[in-house]
Amino acid sequence: MSSITDDIRMRWATGGMVIRLILVNVAVFLLLATLGLLETLGISIPNAGGAFGLATTSDLAVLVRRPWSIFTHMFVHLGVWHLVMNLLILWWMGGMFRSYFGDRRTLSTYLMGGLSGWLAYVLMLNLVPGFGGGGFALGASAAVMALMVATAVYLPDLTIRLFILGPVKLKWVALVYVLLDYVALSRGANVGGHIGHLGGAAYGLLYMQQMKAGRDLGAPLERLLDSLVNAFSRLFSASAGASSARPKRKRGKGLHAVHRSVEKSGKTRRGRTDAEINEEKNSRQERIDRILDKISKVGYDQLTKEEKDFLFRYGGEV
Repeated sequence: MSSITDDIRMRWATGGMVIRLILVNVAVFLLLATLGLLETLGISIPNAGGAFGLATTSDLAVLVRRPWSIFTHMFVHLGVWHLVMNLLILWWMGGMFRSYFGDRRTLSTYLMGGLSGWLAYVLMLNLVPGFGGGGFALGASAAVMALMVATAVYLPDLTIRLFILGPVKLKWVALVYVLLDYVALSRGANVGGHIGHLGGAAYGLLYMQQMKAGRDLGAPLERLLDSLVNAFSRLFSASAGASSARPKRKRGKGLHAVHRSVEKSGKTRRGRTDAEINEEKNSRQERIDRILDKISKVGYDQLTKEEKDFLFRYGGEV
C-alpha cells in the first residue's frame, strides 16, 4: 500500500497539471463513493443533496446557500463511465494543450471553462422557460470541452488517429463533440448538462481567439491563484517558524560550521564542513535533473525502483 501512495505522491509532484487534475477528480469520486457506501450501511451523514452539497444548481435560492458549488461541481462525478470519459478527454486534449501552454494556463483554462459552462447553465435555465430549471449539475465536461476546443482552434489541422476511423484532423473531432451537444438540446434529456458543455466550448473558442490577438483571458484568474498560493505559503511559513523558533548560539568569527551526526551507539561520526554538505547537495541535484530529463523523454513508468525512491526521498530537499 505504501508503494502505491508513494507512486501517487510522485506523480503529483512530477506529472504536471493534467495529472494533478485527474488525481483530484478521482479522489473526489472515491470520497463520494465512500460517503454513499456509509449511507447504505445506515451511518448517518449530513447530505445537502446534489453529491453531498458539491454539485451546483440553477435554483438561485439553493445556490446562495452553497456558493462553493460553483467551483466544486467541476470535480464531481457520480458515475464511473462519466468520470472515465471526462478524464480520457482531459488526459488526451489537456495533455496537448499543456505541452504548448504550460501548467498555469492549463489550470486556468480548465477552471474558466467550468465557470463558463456553469454561467451558461444558470442563465439559460433561468431565462428560457422551455429549458426548465431545478436539479443539479456536476462533472468536468465543460472544463475539458474548453481545453478541447482551445486546442483544436490552435492546432486545427493536427491529424490524430481515431481507432477504426483512421487519421482525422483535430478540428473535426472538436466540431463533432460540439454538434452532438447542440443536437441533444432538442431531445430534452440532460439539457442543463449540454448547455454547460457548450458554454465551456464557447470559452475555449473565445480564449484561443483572444490569445492569438495577444490577450490572455485567463491571466486575471492566474494572478488571483498566485496571490492565494503566496498568501497561504506565507501563513504556513510564519506558523512553522513560530512553532520551531528557538534561541541560536553565536558563532565565533572565522570559524567554519561543522555538522556532526550521531550513530545509534551514541558515538559521533566525523563532522562535515559546509563545503562538503554543499558538494553532496549539488551531486543530488545533478542526479535529480538527470532523472527528470529521463521522465520527460520516456515517462515516469520507465524509472527504476531505485530512481523512484531517490526522487521521492530527495526531490524536495535540493
